[in-house]
Amino acid sequence: MAGRAQALRDILPEWAKRSGRALQRRLWDWPMVNLGWRPARTIPLSKVYFQGDYGYDDETDIKTALEIVYAHSTASLERLATLWLQVRYLDRYGIKGDLIECGVWKGGAAGMMALAHMRSGKPHRKLQLFDSFKGMPEPQAEFDGSLVLNYANGTGRLRPIGQLEASVADCEDLLFQQIGYPEHLVRFHEGWFQDTLPREADSVGGISLLRIAADWYESTVLALQYLYSKVASSGVVVIADYGTFEGARRATDEFLASLSEPIMLHHIDADGRYWIKP
Repeated sequence: MAGRAQALRDILPEWAKRSGRALQRRLWDWPMVNLGWRPARTIPLSKVYFQGDYGYDDETDIKTALEIVYAHSTASLERLATLWLQVRYLDRYGIKGDLIECGVWKGGAAGMMALAHMRSGKPHRKLQLFDSFKGMPEPQAEFDGSLVLNYANGTGRLRPIGQLEASVADCEDLLFQQIGYPEHLVRFHEGWFQDTLPREADSVGGISLLRIAADWYESTVLALQYLYSKVASSGVVVIADYGTFEGARRATDEFLASLSEPIMLHHIDADGRYWIKP
């Protein structure tokens, strides 16, 4: 029976699939979310789930921000809600430094950081955003695992593979037009991490929050190698893809094992982790 149902779904036109998903949300997801149900792995960044009650501090403000940024992000509701709270923590305790993201896509997480910081008062933190703005490069099967071959050849070449493509203009529209974050406080570092981080890391000052959504092993290694030393004591480090991709997990585990102080990785959802730098 299940096989026949799947075969039927495969031959349906796309409009019929969209209609079916909309009907499911109306008849099942909406009522169940109101009763407290949530997906087992992560909460998708969908308006269906914005009506749920999750017990976050600042939850009303978080949901208002999610309405603005959700179309610009692939993160889960939990990861963006936690990011909001992390920025608010930094502002509350006056921990100095810029907000850095490595792996930006269309700027949704950067927008969430901007909105959280603006909620604390007049913005003064710089947003420094590293991304190729060409999409993801090829992974390295040796370090990223065999599952990445579903995305591209595992040769590690610096060429786009047609995944998560976006432009600086996508981010500018969100940050400047929709959110109104001061343009002089935003800097885009456009290019492959292998080029931009060695060349431009020295121009980055102190960091209060380092968010790494780099997917692959080498990209995660480079972000930690060039930027972690700049993170302030009591600053926040986020690994957005720790539970998603083998390479991100491996790079993080190796880096943490090399540190002299013990680090507790805090669980956000099935994919995201963070720690507070000692």
